Amino acid sequence: MKKRRIHVVPCVAVFNDRGETLLLKRSLKKRYGGKWEIPGGSLKFGETPRETASRELQEETGFKIRPVDLVPVDTFSFVYGYGSVQFIIPLYASVHNGDPVLRPEEHEDWGWFSLESVRQMETRGETLRGVYLMISVASRIIINNAR
Repeated sequence: MKKRRIHVVPCVAVFNDRGETLLLKRSLKKRYGGKWEIPGGSLKFGETPRETASRELQEETGFKIRPVDLVPVDTFSFVYGYGSVQFIIPLYASVHNGDPVLRPEEHEDWGWFSLESVRQMETRGETLRGVYLMISVASRIIINNAR
């Protein structure tokens, strides 16, 4: 019987003042290398998902956003690895401008992208599965929150 795992990976959809979202390109040395993703990472024992999202955002981009300032969006679920790993993704959103500072062992590139650009990238297989769905839901939350 195949061993199945659940992996909790809180993430943050970051938007700038122009409504573009930040994507990071995974290092080629990592699993799914070369794919674009949103900032996030593994939940550590004792952390809340919001604390993890804030910590990972700072580690991966240098952006310092307090956990309490992250806007909750929804929780998503995706299955990878031939059905052996289920990723549970508590998603948060935030608005931030500026250039991220990447850790080369994690990511090799970054960019601000329109929602339509992300949709096209995912259609071509350039992003991790589900990035477009998560960003599109987060963008509606951020727009409504800004009003």
